[in-house]
This record gives sequence, C-alpha cells and structure tokens, in this order.
Amino acid sequence: MFYRIIFFILSFISPILYASEIATIIEKNQESTWRVTYKINKPIKKLVFKRTPDNSRVKRWKPDNPHYVINFDKHNSQESITRKDGRPFTEVKIKLTPTYTPLPKEYAPFSPFSDGGMLLHSGRFFACASTCADNTNAWPIAIKAPFNHIIVDGKVYKNNVQWIGKDSGQKVYVGHEAPIEDAHFVSLIDGRLPPTLKKHIEKDLPKLMDFFADKMGTLDYRPALFASFSETNDGRYGHQGGTLSDQIFLHWYGEKAIEKVNSESIFWFFSHEVAHLYQKQGSDIENPSEAWLHEGAAEFLAGVASANVANNTSLLSEKIVTAQRHCLEGLKQEPSYIRAVKSNSRLHYNCGLVLINEINHALVKENKQLDIFDTWQSFNQQIESGKPASVATFLNGIQPHLSSELVNSMTQLSQSTEFDAYAFFQTLNVASKDKTL
Repeated sequence: MFYRIIFFILSFISPILYASEIATIIEKNQESTWRVTYKINKPIKKLVFKRTPDNSRVKRWKPDNPHYVINFDKHNSQESITRKDGRPFTEVKIKLTPTYTPLPKEYAPFSPFSDGGMLLHSGRFFACASTCADNTNAWPIAIKAPFNHIIVDGKVYKNNVQWIGKDSGQKVYVGHEAPIEDAHFVSLIDGRLPPTLKKHIEKDLPKLMDFFADKMGTLDYRPALFASFSETNDGRYGHQGGTLSDQIFLHWYGEKAIEKVNSESIFWFFSHEVAHLYQKQGSDIENPSEAWLHEGAAEFLAGVASANVANNTSLLSEKIVTAQRHCLEGLKQEPSYIRAVKSNSRLHYNCGLVLINEINHALVKENKQLDIFDTWQSFNQQIESGKPASVATFLNGIQPHLSSELVNSMTQLSQSTEFDAYAFFQTLNVASKDKTL
C-alpha cells in the first residue's frame, strides 16, 4: 500500500524527478530495529545518495540481502548501492544503526531521545537512480513506526506518514511525547538534560529570538525546537546544533557532554543557531565552497548577541583572534581554500568569522549607519528578487564600501584553486579590528 501511495505522489512531480521512480520507506518495528527500503519501479544497476560527507553508510548501514553492497567512491566522494554481481534491481532493504554519529558538514540520520523517541534527518536518505541531477530536488518519503507522535512540518501523525522531502531535508520527530507550545517555539526537550542546561534553553533562547527579531525583523512562523540527549558506549561525547528551514535542533551525546555546562559556550552555541533562523534566504548558499559566508556570519552574529544580550563584550574579539589562528593552521599545508575546506569544514566557521569581521569593520568605518545586519537584510532581498545565494550577490550592494583588493580576494577565495588563501589571511590584522557592534 505504501509503495502505491508513493508512486502515486511521484506522478505529480516533474518528469526529471519522476524518471527516478524511487520510493523511500523508513520503518521501525516493535523490536526497535530501523530499516530503510528503496523501491524502484524500473530496474537500475546503481542507487546513489544525494550527499556523501564521508563513508559512514558503508560502516553503519547493512543490506538485508548479502547480494547487495554499499560502495564508497573516494574520487567522486560518493556512496552508492549495487548488487555484487552487477545485475539490475528494483528493491533493496537496509538495516540501520539508530545511534548518533557526527558527520562533517552534514546532519546525523538519528538523534535519539533518552526516552526512546527519535529525531530523523530526512536528507540523509535522499537517493537517486544512477546519478542525482543538479535539479533533482524532491524525494517522496514515508515513515512507518509504532508511535503516537510522528511530527512532520508541524503536524502530528500516528503510526505512519508520507510527504515530499526537499532541499536539505528536515528533522522529523518519532516518539510518544507531545510538543509544548509557547510564544517563541513549539518544542520537545529531552527529560535527561540537566536542570542547568534546561534553564539555559528556557531563558537564553527566547532572549535571543527577541534580540534578532529586533535587529532583523520578526519571523512569520513559530519555529520548532528539538533538544535531545543520547548515551554512548565508547566514550564519545559532544554536541551538535543545526537549523533547517523552520527548525532548530540541539543534540548532546555522552555523559561528559552534560556533566558541566559552560554558560559562555552554551550561549554562543545557541546564538549561532538562532542567527541561522534569521538569515532566512541567505542560508541557502549555492556553492559549497562559499559556505563561509553563511557560517561566518552566524559566528559573528553570535558574538554580537553575546555582547548585547549576555553582556560579554570581550568574547567576540577573542573569538576572532582565535579563529584567524585556526584558519591559518588549516590553510598552512593546503593554501587553496577550495581544496582545504573539503577535508576541514571548520574553515567555513573560522575563516568565515574573520572575513565577516573584516567586512563589518570596513562598513562601520566607511558609514557609521551601515552594519552587517543591514547588509544581510539587503542580501535576503536580492535573493527574493531572483538573484542567486552567493558571495557575489552578497557583495553586490556593499562593494563601494570595501577595497577592491578585499572584494577581489573574497571572490577568488571560493572560485579559484590557484588563489593563495593562506597568504591572504596572513594580511588581515584582526587584532586591530576588535571594536565591533
């Protein structure tokens, strides 16, 4: 029945998307086993995944049938599924590992809640027949699970649901807990999070929402907030946050991650994610090598929020100096930013923060009434009018306030593999630009 429903949905999608004819069904049974089934109407020889940040699927996904294998092509950085004998197929079932695993510049497929609930990232399951065309941007997905609450796009379903996943995907909650609604969020907060951390969530996030709304305009929706915790059995610990469309999600894993809560780092963590909500259209950067614009701006805005909301006026300056050091360390062995960032996505955050600070310093120096908030608002407006989400669009309206050398360097940074990013960042004297907003 599920397959028929999904293929019926496919018939209403564009011919390019319909040509793939792939139904994705994620299922959890009573024994807590999670599986994904890919069912294809026409025989194919290879199923490829839309995004492959590493080879985690090879390690963690197990085909039910021994005739199938998950491959990783290092040259193309692509994971795929084929039959070992090379024959075509129309269906493959895969057993999943439903534990949290951090992925480089990507969201984990599973973020468990301590009570047995689960937050799924739909984008991790996007797949195509043979190859994913650049304009392939919709994937029919279904979930079947014995839970009272399956939350998709703010709506609650029981036991099963079908929808069309798009863009970078979304977070889907599967569990028994009902969301709590307040003035700022529709939220699901894990009961295992310590009281100190819950207090930060309850107090800091609303303050940050109010601050960014005042600076960048109120949101026309109430975002979802997911905060979860899962144990680990190998000593790993840490946390990850993310923002997708109208959602913020925060996950802590391992006991050490929640034993001590550092107010300063937690506030910065929250500020970065809330800033992403207000970046709106400008968050969908089209060229992966230009992600420094998105992440660097969120880092900078987190620092501004720390100064204005948490009264931590020195933190941003300290972060900028540290960011430049990490940026240079990351570029020392590979001065091409395009190549270096493929193996070190943290460069988007560190180098990006340095660049956004450089831009903001130039704007404020040139025009006391112009700052990064005005610039980002203009960026969003240009994208709404049809221009691409790119560095070129971002720089379009502010070039008169920046030196031609700076504009040229930022343009080449993500476009030319011959550009010496290491030498460029060495020229930026961030210590003399510590007076921000």
